[in-house]
Amino acid sequence: MSFTQKYLFPALSLALLAVPLAFSQQPDSSTPSGPVMRAPVKAGGVMALDLPDSSAQSVSLDIVKGRFSDYSVGRITLTGAGIDFRNGTLQGLSADITEGDFDNLLVDKLSLNAPAFSFDTMQLLNNRAFVLSQPVTAKVKLALSEAGLNRFISSPKTISKIEKSIQKQTGGLKLITFSKPSLSLLSGNKIKMNVTGLVAQGLAVPLEMTGKLGIRNGQLGISDMAMSSGGSDLQLPLDVAQSFQDKLNEMIDFKRLGKNSLVITADSMKLSGKTLLIDGHATLTKLQFGA
Repeated sequence: MSFTQKYLFPALSLALLAVPLAFSQQPDSSTPSGPVMRAPVKAGGVMALDLPDSSAQSVSLDIVKGRFSDYSVGRITLTGAGIDFRNGTLQGLSADITEGDFDNLLVDKLSLNAPAFSFDTMQLLNNRAFVLSQPVTAKVKLALSEAGLNRFISSPKTISKIEKSIQKQTGGLKLITFSKPSLSLLSGNKIKMNVTGLVAQGLAVPLEMTGKLGIRNGQLGISDMAMSSGGSDLQLPLDVAQSFQDKLNEMIDFKRLGKNSLVITADSMKLSGKTLLIDGHATLTKLQFGA
């Protein structure tokens, strides 16, 4: 289940379900034109007061330092504009995330802006799903800093996955381990990575790998990774640089952020200082939240 499936839209639903509470006071005799409450609608264990007849110009929800299972965020701001439950329409949906940690893939900023779409109100209430009448394309922007990428690279979980990937290629033999990795973003969309390789009986060999960052098939990826060992005649029965490249590309695949309900496609990228800026889009057909 994706981050969007599990967290963005449950959070938005809390804001949506809170809208009718503003109308929860019974009108007194001096205000005969006030709203008349119907019997509450109960959906999935959540009490929603007169939700099918509600509307709002804008609904926002702000979550600070959110912790969700395998993910965390510094902040999420969700805004739904022009919500009409009676007619099942939403004029726009935006989500802004800062300091997102998606299974050790650190995203400094992620924003999503979806245009107007129609939905089935009862599907939303009873099945916790925005079922869109037709697909819409949302604009997506991401920012990944060199500092964030270094936290990702130096994570024990990242290093462990790379070592296990290499170990599979050597028939289960653990020929090399890695420590002290660091990554630099260079002009011309190039990257440089330094890491210490521990081989044989603890022999430490400094390794330097260089490659290129680019957009391929809608995904950010590393290509042409090459390795040098500082003059050492290190010989291994596999291409360490290729192993690093393949595993890192697998781990930074944006499809991991949304999977089937929100597949992010990268369209362009540029380096601004020490931050990688990516523009992309996502095609939305159904937004599911909850179990």
